[in-house]
Amino acid sequence: MDRHSLELLEFSRVATGVAAHAASPAGRMRVASAQPLADASSRGAELVLLAEAIRRGGEPGQWTWVGREDLAELIEDADGGTEPLDGPALRVVATWLEAARFTAEAWRDAEIAGRHPGLAARVRELPQLAELERALDHALDPDGAVRDGASPALARARAAVREGERSLERQLEKWARGFGEGTYVTRHGDRFVALVPAAGFPRRLGIVHDVSSSGQSLFVEPLDACESNNRLLEQRSVAIEEERRILRELGDLVRERTPELAQLADGLVHLDTLIARARWARERGAVAIAPAGDQLVLDEARHPLLVDALGAEHVVPLDLRLGDDARLLLVSGPNMGGKTVVLKTVGLACALAHAAFPVVAREGSRLPELETIVVDLGDEQSLTQGLSTFAAHLRTLGAMAKAAGPRTLVLCDEIGSGTDPEEGAPLAQALVEHFVAKRCWGVLTTHLGSLKRAAGSIPGVANAAMEFDDQGLGPRFRLIVGIPGASRALAMAERLGFDAALLARARELTPDSTRAIERLLLDIERLRARLDEERVELRASRERAALAEAKFQSAEAHARESLAETRRRLTTESDAVLARARELWQTVHREARRAEKRRDTSDKIREEIGGLERRRDELVTEGDRVAAERGAIPPPAPLSLDVGARVRVRDLGVEAEVVSGPDAEGRVQLRRGAWSIQSHVSQLVPAGGAESTPSRGEPALARGGATWNLPDEAPSLEVDLRGMDVDEAVRALDAGLDRAVVSGLGEIRIIHGLGRGVLRAAVERHLRDHPQVASQRLGELGEGGRGVTVVRLR
Repeated sequence: MDRHSLELLEFSRVATGVAAHAASPAGRMRVASAQPLADASSRGAELVLLAEAIRRGGEPGQWTWVGREDLAELIEDADGGTEPLDGPALRVVATWLEAARFTAEAWRDAEIAGRHPGLAARVRELPQLAELERALDHALDPDGAVRDGASPALARARAAVREGERSLERQLEKWARGFGEGTYVTRHGDRFVALVPAAGFPRRLGIVHDVSSSGQSLFVEPLDACESNNRLLEQRSVAIEEERRILRELGDLVRERTPELAQLADGLVHLDTLIARARWARERGAVAIAPAGDQLVLDEARHPLLVDALGAEHVVPLDLRLGDDARLLLVSGPNMGGKTVVLKTVGLACALAHAAFPVVAREGSRLPELETIVVDLGDEQSLTQGLSTFAAHLRTLGAMAKAAGPRTLVLCDEIGSGTDPEEGAPLAQALVEHFVAKRCWGVLTTHLGSLKRAAGSIPGVANAAMEFDDQGLGPRFRLIVGIPGASRALAMAERLGFDAALLARARELTPDSTRAIERLLLDIERLRARLDEERVELRASRERAALAEAKFQSAEAHARESLAETRRRLTTESDAVLARARELWQTVHREARRAEKRRDTSDKIREEIGGLERRRDELVTEGDRVAAERGAIPPPAPLSLDVGARVRVRDLGVEAEVVSGPDAEGRVQLRRGAWSIQSHVSQLVPAGGAESTPSRGEPALARGGATWNLPDEAPSLEVDLRGMDVDEAVRALDAGLDRAVVSGLGEIRIIHGLGRGVLRAAVERHLRDHPQVASQRLGELGEGGRGVTVVRLR
């Protein structure tokens, strides 16, 4: 594509902004120097990777690393040079190898790799040089210095150097001590010396290497230390030579793997450019658009430089559609209304997409595949070439006409301007007709009224206007496709404080046809504004309806899940109850078989019990009569059987509330909590009366006694006493045992918790002699342990 046109569209400024997000110098350079890609297949593959990178950037975790400095340049110098690589340079290589290893480890998660297959494949292409990385890490410190453990010879040589330095320092310290307090041992070059006072020092005692800056001290090497210094230099030479040998070996290893290292550097830098573009895109809401097809559709597009300067919320988005009936858009409207911004936004979006850069627009935007973008923008007069503004425009327009084709985008600001409108308008119309005939894409801006009227009659050209605020007399920077726009020169002049008399005279001189067209365009714009408002309201209504539908579907799904969970729970509980019922059924059959053998005996016992009961009733009746005659007991209180009255059931020993009065046979319906009780009037006394407690010998269910109906809900298999005091827990325990016995349960769990053991001890004591309890035990593993007591009922 034409580089001059790209500069006019400020493509390089945007690329530089994207490059700032790269982590490596090579990545920043590659992004900043990027150009549109001519090969469609490579561009398409790159855009697929870019789309994956944008999605991956929205997920947690870092997914690519790079090393320090430029590895490609370093290995290129190492491959072509004769000097061995030093420690810091080899350490740079190690950092890139480490970055490749970290990157590979970040993509070992199969789920992440499955969501982003293109990036995962790019990472798998990175060479794995684990042996080279281990060799460099073993031999070099993080700052590039050779480690002592790089080789046994180096370790021995450095140990000898350290021991020689310590020995020589001790020797010099002992020698210098005789020259006063201010003496100390230091180095002069590669030799150890002592700093001693210059005054009175006998020169025969040592070699003077230097004098201090003040002249008061001398750097002296004692004569008897010369041999030790020489030996120390030799030991250092051995260590240095071993270091050089190790660095040469490491350098040779690097040179052997130069192709793999070059491939690794290229792969990591490529991933670095992808993550830079992805970060830039996520900050601005940009998307990856692959140029293809015969449509140019921009949905909520924004110029990225305006977004950076003003913020996305302050930039009016551009909505544009070309390709169905028209490939050429003719934009008109007032100055400072945003026509040039529309032109630049369209051109820059196409250029960025062809360079595999993200475009600041919504998903669903589409761009055609282009080969050329030609831009005529601004004043390009040239003093050196003797070109006027109009001549410069003509030269660019000529280039446009020559390059026009199905894969060409032409962008022209103020086409036909700069000369007499009587000649500029026909020239502009001829160019428009030429562009349409060549089926090229284009966005053109104009103020020429004749061109705006002609464009409406040329097939393949769409008119568009920049919206204008009639009340505030200012532009709204919003593109309206389908109608031409008025220039509003007089309105803009009035807004800028132009002289009123001059404005009035200018309006008088304006032709009636022009004023009529201005009024017609104003009416059309107002009608279009109302339609747009209704469209926005309709879209909002649809969104609310869609949201309501989504909530309904979510609630329906939740209800289905709750129903399924309830069914599963009930199935589990019913299976447990059924198992218990089978166990009870087997027990009943077993007891029945035993009872067959004792049937004769039980019939006699039953007759005797019946006679005893009748005798007991006679004695009780006689005793009550005698006691009443002698005044030993007060007469019983009157019994009220009105609905809601409280009575006591003698044979059950409980109080209940009257639900319905006695029927013809004397049966009464009662309610106690969740229990429904059917009793007989003969067994009822006023609540709290003298007969409220049955005598010790009275049977549990006398003739004509009460019956209990279970509540509708399933009986609970456990009694939870946690948080209760002892008295409250005992009452709740008795109630739970009663419900279990009435419901036919054979076993229940008493939950008392661990705590200090007070509640568990109270439960154990209460159950020990309870008539309904056959046995008790602490819960086993899986039943609650020592926090639960399992009770088997009689």
